[in-house]
Amino acid sequence: MNVTLVEINIKPERVDEFLEVFRANHEGAIQEPGNLRFDVLQDPRVKTRFFIYEAYKDEEAVLAHKKTPHYLACVDKLEALMSEPRKKRSFVGLLPE
Repeated sequence: MNVTLVEINIKPERVDEFLEVFRANHEGAIQEPGNLRFDVLQDPRVKTRFFIYEAYKDEEAVLAHKKTPHYLACVDKLEALMSEPRKKRSFVGLLPE
């Protein structure tokens, strides 16, 4: 399993727009054959900080996700909404198998 944790910090006045943009990416991602999980999380203390937890079957599924129309549209719109660049960390999921 391939897991990515993405931190996204949004300009305060753009949070609602971010949620709209990311909802389309979320809804598309969970329909992908190699997707196991795609969670959008909000920091309870910093309302403009979001974490995206993405779990895919393998690296091939991750690469396929990055070519989808919903991902490409999201990335294109995201730049104007962020207060700083995204931070990504990748992990190898061990459990569940």
